[in-house]
Amino acid sequence: ETTTTTTETTTTTTETTTTTTETTTTTTETTTTTTETTTTTTETTTTTTETTTTTTETTTTTTETTTTTTETTTTTTETTT
Repeated sequence: ETTTTTTETTTTTTETTTTTTETTTTTTETTTTTTETTTTTTETTTTTTETTTTTTETTTTTTETTTTTTETTTTTTETTT
């Protein structure tokens, strides 16, 4: 009598735990401040004073005195005798 008892127990436990945590944080902050101030002050003061004074004074005094005195005395004495 041959009795063969074969008991095969195969227990396979495969546990796979995959935890993938990927965190990508990208913060881009750009602050651009441009302040341009242009101040142009042009002050032009032009003062032109022109004074022309012309004084012409002409005094002409002409005094002409002509005195003509003619005295004629004629004495005629005639004596007839």
